[in-house]
Amino acid sequence: MRPFLAFDTATDYLALGVGDLDAPDRVIAAVDFTAPRAANAVVLLAVERLLAGAGVSADALCAVAVGRGPGSFTGVRIGVATAKGLTHGLRVPLVGFGTLDAIALRAGEDGLVGVVGDAMRGEVYPALFRSEGDRVERVSPDRVASPSDVAAEWAALGEPISLTGAGLAKHAVVLETTLGSSAVVVEKRRWVPTGEALVAAAWAATGDRTLASVAALDRAAAYETAHPQSMLPIYTRLADAEEAERRAGRHMPPGGVVGPEATR
Repeated sequence: MRPFLAFDTATDYLALGVGDLDAPDRVIAAVDFTAPRAANAVVLLAVERLLAGAGVSADALCAVAVGRGPGSFTGVRIGVATAKGLTHGLRVPLVGFGTLDAIALRAGEDGLVGVVGDAMRGEVYPALFRSEGDRVERVSPDRVASPSDVAAEWAALGEPISLTGAGLAKHAVVLETTLGSSAVVVEKRRWVPTGEALVAAAWAATGDRTLASVAALDRAAAYETAHPQSMLPIYTRLADAEEAERRAGRHMPPGGVVGPEATR
């Protein structure tokens, strides 16, 4: 057994899971709970308790997977910064996955799944997925948009769509009104990720510096391949403070916003 830790703090719901690099379908332990604006105070304690309950020492971890967002700017930063600290100290690889991908996996619906994350400012983080059984394939990139624009775009697809995500708490009416009978709102308890969904999302992530790309490597090689310093969050737009600086015409340092492919 080669355990790895997966966690996400991008929303008000904190989720953690422990998987096995030698068994993609195995979830050793998992926990999830609400933690509005409190991730920084509880995430490390939650990690400690989860590992202790599973009988896994921190030194035994062979990788860490973290949700890169999009979501709360502060929440995403807390998650990525915590994961970097853990992996630097343990000298294990740090890999990422999309927060919205984990929510899509939690939906448990076949067909088209539309995840609506809460982007604040009256906007949402929308993402479309095609789901079949345990397979969930992303069909649109991460971005920020108005609920009405998203509703119109998804209505134009002309097929049933399962809606999920915390953004529905504010914007479900807009989407349901435009989509009409094509919309099926997933039950509210499945609008947030679970530890099990995080483990699945970590395995499902594709590309370089992902769990699948380092699973067959030894610990040292995996650490170099997915070094913690390479991890970047998914923001999709400027933070409030950065936007204020931009509007004031002040100098903006490069690299404020990172997209789904981890490019600046």
